[in-house]
Amino acid sequence: MERMRAVLAALDNPQDRFRTVHVTGTKGKGSTSAYTESILRHLGYRTGLFTSPHLHTFRERMRVDGQLISQGKCAELIQRALPYLEATPDLTVFGRITVIAFLYFAEAGVDWAVVEVGIGGRLDSTNVVLPEVCGITHISKDHMHILGDSLEEIAAEKAGIIKHRTPVFSAPQKQKAKEVLQRVAEDMEAPLSEVQFYRRSNLPLVGEHQQINAGIAYEMVRELRRAGLVRWDDQLVDSGLVQTRWPCRIEWLPQQAAGDMPMVVDCAHNRDSLEILLSTLAATHAGRPFTFVFGVNSDKDIAPMLKLAASASPRIVLVQSRHPKALPVRSLRAAIGSLPADEGQTVMGAPSMNAAMEIAQDITPSGGYMVGTGSVFVAAEVRETWNERHPGLFPADDWIHEANTDPPLAPLPPAYGTI
Repeated sequence: MERMRAVLAALDNPQDRFRTVHVTGTKGKGSTSAYTESILRHLGYRTGLFTSPHLHTFRERMRVDGQLISQGKCAELIQRALPYLEATPDLTVFGRITVIAFLYFAEAGVDWAVVEVGIGGRLDSTNVVLPEVCGITHISKDHMHILGDSLEEIAAEKAGIIKHRTPVFSAPQKQKAKEVLQRVAEDMEAPLSEVQFYRRSNLPLVGEHQQINAGIAYEMVRELRRAGLVRWDDQLVDSGLVQTRWPCRIEWLPQQAAGDMPMVVDCAHNRDSLEILLSTLAATHAGRPFTFVFGVNSDKDIAPMLKLAASASPRIVLVQSRHPKALPVRSLRAAIGSLPADEGQTVMGAPSMNAAMEIAQDITPSGGYMVGTGSVFVAAEVRETWNERHPGLFPADDWIHEANTDPPLAPLPPAYGTI
């Protein structure tokens, strides 16, 4: 954190030139951040939104008034910050990206920046901000090699964003996580409130968990109004929530004809988030068969995910995304092969996302659908492949059209394209 503060101080502390809302959690922090930014923008404020990781282009990570940073502006800010970043070579890559985002928001003159934590909270590069309000979404086990093995340890890292006397709004948590948040909030004299479902309007993001995420966003902005920091208009607030755009969150991909095999993508990347996806699909598409297109990163606890996936569908197509940490198909095969096998289980490997979708479509019974999940990167690549297979279906301003416009940021993972 001291390295981060030193770099920002050398750049005249751009993070102090706008007000911030800080959001952490294991699942839903991106959705909650997107909801919050959309509300503030619809209320007439100039907004910045910093999220990670990205789906189709690096430039999604930093947006002003809903628009991606331009390639030219991004390059300009990197060049300007480079001497300061090079003077601190041990600053993390995410820390460097955070510096660029804060510079961008300051120069763009945003009134409010909604800042999503990268990992954890306490030691995250974004934790240099002094927010007016904080949000904590659902906490579960993830990034355990960094945050700790127990729910209490992980909750303590997330609670690290709580500031002295700064209001905090939390999703309902498991008891052990809840107790940690309560203890830290009490120590920091920070008012802590547990939110309820938002039910005022039909939300664009599907599932009860999204009603909780919207509830956090709604309550955070309402707290800002109580503090006299923002104006309020019920209709504009509701419009902000209803018009939030946040792809790959239980997103049904656009279809050309009603007879095409439907496909839904989701960024579920641990057991808890996969369980939420499956319970939502069971509620909205009860009884319909589906086939997984499934891949994960090597830093995840994959056995619980695979066990749950195998119990939910007898058909799984394994695939490796282009992300450097993506697990090879053969490793996924070995992992799923170590689980008790059900009679009639079909597990197949695919050398590419296009091949995975072809296989999934062939083996899914009539009336069924495909589910692309396991990581953000699998969901994003499914989306891109769908666009290649069904051109012209996504809106013209969708980020999908920015795919492959960035220079390669990392080499392909080992064994990519092999099964």
